[in-house]
Amino acid sequence: MLLLLKFLHPYLMFSNLAAWGLAQNLEGLGFFHSINDLPLQVGNDVIYPWNLSPTHGVNGLSGLMTILLLPIALLNIRAGFYLNRCMGWISLFFWISPGTFSLMGYVPDFNSFGPDVFRFGSDFTGSVSSAAANLLISMVAGWSIIMLFSALWKKNTFKNAYDHIWYVLGLIAALYYVTDSGLPSYKEDLSETGERTTLIVQHYRNGEQNLEDLCKEPDVINQVPDLCSLAPEMRWSLQNSFASKDILRARIDLPDWVTRVAYDRGIGKQIETFNALACSAHAFRGNCEVVPIEMALNGVDYKTPGAFLTPVYAQRLLRLHVSMQKADSRIKDIEQGHNTRYFVFLMLAFVAGGKLANTSRSMVSHDTVRPRSWLLSGIRFIIHNTLLVIKFLTAELVLPLMQRMVQRVKWHTARIKTRTPKSAAEHDASSGKG
Repeated sequence: MLLLLKFLHPYLMFSNLAAWGLAQNLEGLGFFHSINDLPLQVGNDVIYPWNLSPTHGVNGLSGLMTILLLPIALLNIRAGFYLNRCMGWISLFFWISPGTFSLMGYVPDFNSFGPDVFRFGSDFTGSVSSAAANLLISMVAGWSIIMLFSALWKKNTFKNAYDHIWYVLGLIAALYYVTDSGLPSYKEDLSETGERTTLIVQHYRNGEQNLEDLCKEPDVINQVPDLCSLAPEMRWSLQNSFASKDILRARIDLPDWVTRVAYDRGIGKQIETFNALACSAHAFRGNCEVVPIEMALNGVDYKTPGAFLTPVYAQRLLRLHVSMQKADSRIKDIEQGHNTRYFVFLMLAFVAGGKLANTSRSMVSHDTVRPRSWLLSGIRFIIHNTLLVIKFLTAELVLPLMQRMVQRVKWHTARIKTRTPKSAAEHDASSGKG
């Protein structure tokens, strides 16, 4: 068992290297957590907390990749022997040599080629070495499968048909990879929208401070009670808003006070009253300021000072938030598209392996050469040996046993026949005496 594990060690390490790339891109698509998060029993409930270590999921993928290597190896060796004996022995050496060298103490250090970091989220596609490992697996699988599948037709017929698929997929891949996704433009739009949002929020924060200062006066709170009641909610939400980045702002809904300020007519009238009280010559004077010209929505705001922004700016804030959500959604789709491209790349590697198989098949001297089916050969081998075993058992066990049974039956029959006349004679003797 120890020798078997030592033989499989390099294949396990290679599969682990390939698994890191798959895990990183599955994480980018949002699927990795389903195989990485471990269930936790909390009372009668089972929850799946976010696992901050990717080791569990990567190990599972490593085992799956190792199992997958077995049929790929068999198909590759089979395809190699179909091409010619030399290629078959090369394929066999290719698959056996890592395990053989491992038994001799020479194991490749695949850990040094592993990724330096695993990033949770999208857009990161992993290390080059991990991608190269998956590329090699896909190409070898494509070469082997297409090589054996193409043997059902003449090579020129299959090659011409396969070229139609190859060229079309090549053009689609070129379109998919070359076309500009617009990611920088969407990020720039998100940043500009975030700056305009920050500017409006800063002025609303100044308005919240004016409310906090002036709503202590009975005359003010009696005239604008609904507006003053918004001050605590505004203070809490505005503090969190300044601490958030643009992407986080886009993914968090705006607080309810923004909608009330934007569309509640009663609060709109109270804002006019509050500005009149705060910016007049009376004792209730607040921190009044004009709106910057680049932020003004009409020709009056940047000339008239105010202590609280009018509802049109809250409406503007809602529209900016919708714009940020659209930009963030598009950025997220584009970044996940980078992870999707990884699997498209592996699919193209498989197809490219098939294209190489068509080229390799040109090395076959006879066009109609077809490989003998290992499956049928295996079935024949099993049937043949099963019949030999049955024949052996019949000759060595069943026939002697039947012969012994026949002899025993004959012996019992003869014994019964000899006892029957003797019994009749004894019966007659006993009758005479009587």
